[in-house]
Amino acid sequence: MYDFGILKNPLPDRFRETGNLSNMHLHFRAMKPIFLKIDSGSSYIIREQVVAHVRSRCYYHPQVELVYFERSDGMAIIGDKVQAIEEGDLFLLGSNIPHLFRNDEKFLNRKLPVRILVLHFTPDLWGRDFLEQPDMKPVRELLQKAQRGLVLKGAGQSELPSLMRRMLEAKGPERFILLLQALSQLARTRQLRPLLPPGFTAETDDPNEDRLNDVYAFTLQNFRRKIQTREIASVAHLSEHSFCRYFKNKTGKTYTAFLHEVRIRQACKLLSESSLSISQVIEESGFVNYSNFFRYFKQVTGRTPAEFQKLSLEAEIRDR
Repeated sequence: MYDFGILKNPLPDRFRETGNLSNMHLHFRAMKPIFLKIDSGSSYIIREQVVAHVRSRCYYHPQVELVYFERSDGMAIIGDKVQAIEEGDLFLLGSNIPHLFRNDEKFLNRKLPVRILVLHFTPDLWGRDFLEQPDMKPVRELLQKAQRGLVLKGAGQSELPSLMRRMLEAKGPERFILLLQALSQLARTRQLRPLLPPGFTAETDDPNEDRLNDVYAFTLQNFRRKIQTREIASVAHLSEHSFCRYFKNKTGKTYTAFLHEVRIRQACKLLSESSLSISQVIEESGFVNYSNFFRYFKQVTGRTPAEFQKLSLEAEIRDR
């Protein structure tokens, strides 16, 4: 059975699935990416999951993925980008985009249940001729854009979660109609934001995928404290020099740049959803001094923390 992630101390799962699961073939190896293959016996698969904690490994699959985080926050790695997850976020990910989702520790420590709706469908579900029809242009272009990974902040205020929940119970042609309605609404949404650069491609055939997964998992668990190069290199079972070269070759960035990006995304989340002071945000994000924090924040976001916080507050007021 397909698992959204690897869970620690999970509550009993409560979920509903649609689709012919006997025709869904999984090839899973511990700590490896997950591959999903859906044959003609199943149009798409959607599941609601309520669990204690999501700690997924980095995985990819040929299906398009639509995932809605009803109650969950934390961090995601989409392709080579780090993205904070907040309650109400929705992601649309195209075929074979590596992705990883991990909750904040509060969902484990406070025993708050995570609620997720996740849907998988093949890009050619309706056939190529159907998507080439003039009226289907918005959906066709949406699926093309999904190859860059798309995020919709605050999707809970739209009709999309309701449509996904109706898919859980739908039968027959209504399943296709509801999926088209959801994609059509997404295609009309101006707030959709791409995460990856145009033409992004990822190396998906890596015999050492465990190594990168372990680096990601360790970083997302420990970014609030100082991480020495020798420490993260030992996680990857490499020398410091070999690790630096390996990480740069795999991700296109240095490990230090990646670590700063994780910390800045955490800072962005704290600035937009809490009343913490700047000094508290710096501490909670893993930085040790103001100058580094302000420099990297501007470098990653293009704004100062004060500008970012002001824009977040204005956006929240507009959405009320």
